[in-house]
Amino acid sequence: MNKDTYDGYVLHRRPYRETSLIVDFFTLQNGRVSAVAKGARGGKSDRKSLLQPLQALNFELSGRSSLRNLGRAESTAKSFKLSQQSLFCVFYLNELLNRALPESEIFTRLFRQYELSLQNLQDMSTPSIKLSELEPVLRNFEFVLLEELGYLPDFSYDSQNEAEISPDKSYTLINELGFVACDRTQVMAIRGQDILAIDNDEWHVDSLKAAKKISRIAMRPIVGDKPINSRELFKSNTTKN
Repeated sequence: MNKDTYDGYVLHRRPYRETSLIVDFFTLQNGRVSAVAKGARGGKSDRKSLLQPLQALNFELSGRSSLRNLGRAESTAKSFKLSQQSLFCVFYLNELLNRALPESEIFTRLFRQYELSLQNLQDMSTPSIKLSELEPVLRNFEFVLLEELGYLPDFSYDSQNEAEISPDKSYTLINELGFVACDRTQVMAIRGQDILAIDNDEWHVDSLKAAKKISRIAMRPIVGDKPINSRELFKSNTTKN
C-alpha cells in the first residue's frame, strides 16, 4: 500500500459515518490534504484529542484517491497555547486556508508563515490583548497567501498612470489591474501614504485599516462572496467589549 509521510497541522475536522472523522490538514510537503481518520470518534481512541488545531503533527496517509486514509499520527512539539483573542485569529487563518488553497499543491513559504503566525500569536497571548493588537499578524499572513496564489497587488505602482504610488494621492484597488488613482471622496479610496506604509511594514491605525480593505478586495476572487464564519467571532467579541 502506498504511504506518504507529512508534517502539518489540522485545519478542520468533521464527523464521518459513525465513529470516524474527515480531517483537513495543511502540510509542508503537499499543501492542503484531506484524510479519513477511521475510528477517531470512538470512545477508546486517543486520536480525537490529538487531531486538533495548534498541534504540530507527523503523520502517514495511504490510498490513491483525493480522500486518503490516516495511518500513524503523532505530535512533534507541544501544542500552541493561545488566549481567546489569539484563538479567534487561528480559527480565521484555518478557515481562510481551507477555502483558498487548491488541494495537494505545495506552498512552502506560506506554511512557514503559518507557523510564524502561530508563534507570534502565542507570544502575544495575554488575557488583556486586544484583537486590534493582533491585526498585523493577520494582515501579514493574508498578504503572503495572496502573493503565493498570485493575487497580491504591487504596493509601489499606480497601474493607471504607470507611475510610483504617491503619498499625496488616493487610490482604489481593482483586481487583475492593481492600484488605480481615484478621487479621495470615493468609498473605497485608500490613501497613497497608507499603501506605502503597508509596503514598508509600518503598522498603525490608518495603515491597518487600509490593509484590511485591500485584503478584503483582493481575497474576493479566491474565497468568493460566501461569509467567512470565523469573522463572526471577531464581531461578537468586539460587541461584548
